[in-house]
Amino acid sequence: MKLLFPLLLILISCIQDQKGPESTLKTFVETRIGNIVTREFILDHVTGKMKQSLENISNEDFKKFADQRNINKGSFKVLSKSCQKNVCFLTYSISYNTNQNDKDVFSTEVKKIAEVVNENGRWLISDVSNIKTYHEALDPINP
Repeated sequence: MKLLFPLLLILISCIQDQKGPESTLKTFVETRIGNIVTREFILDHVTGKMKQSLENISNEDFKKFADQRNINKGSFKVLSKSCQKNVCFLTYSISYNTNQNDKDVFSTEVKKIAEVVNENGRWLISDVSNIKTYHEALDPINP
């Protein structure tokens, strides 16, 4: 019984940590890479400008946006974090490989800034802007 209480505290702290802005962003990014996600999934994780733009996108354009099956998971790193009471700005990087015909053809690293806001106890992504994108062709490019 004495062991149960510390174990319970550790479990609660882990669950609370998963609800933070970094965890929200990481879950959103890692769920999308290599998969097709639904409009409902996307709209459930966003708010503000991002939600407005995605609600107004056509079905055809959304399908292109949501289909990332040709991307192999790489790394996700939060580089810096600046938070106020209900708003966090997270600078992060994503690296991944793009494949065609089951062969990696590009290696990519993207640095972005995400605005993540706390609405009614939930962290949601409000806006994302690119800082830098670096593509490296793994095979020679034929023009």
